[in-house]
Amino acid sequence: MTVADLHRTVQTTLAGKRLGTPVFVRYLFHGAGKAPEIVARLARVVGKVREWLGQPLERIHAQGNVAGRHIALTLECRGGATALVTWIGTTPRGPGIDLTVLGNHGALYHDLGDANLWESATFDDQQPADQALTAWIERALRSARPESAP
Repeated sequence: MTVADLHRTVQTTLAGKRLGTPVFVRYLFHGAGKAPEIVARLARVVGKVREWLGQPLERIHAQGNVAGRHIALTLECRGGATALVTWIGTTPRGPGIDLTVLGNHGALYHDLGDANLWESATFDDQQPADQALTAWIERALRSARPESAP
């Protein structure tokens, strides 16, 4: 399974309303890279999570940094949904993603421990990151306090 496959599966499940309205997402991923690559990947993941939640983001709070090999972003949406997006700078097993999506009528889980040891650890979403979202995340990382939407 690729990251794109996983994202498509989540989107399809949410569209089918099997979980009801999504209210919380926890998206943890592993991987190495330089600061611009990591922040761009964080922005792509946050964009995908925002799409799943279906609500505009109001605030991002960031803790950590690339040098420390750990970044946690707390996302607050206008409609009350929340999310935690975490990057850990270690070598992943399989696609290196641990995902939980909670809806008001169910939950969806993907555990990176379910991956096969021989699966490659590639993040295949190479679309350009949203520049406004990237700047917002960078601002939150610099301030280490909640940053409201620009």
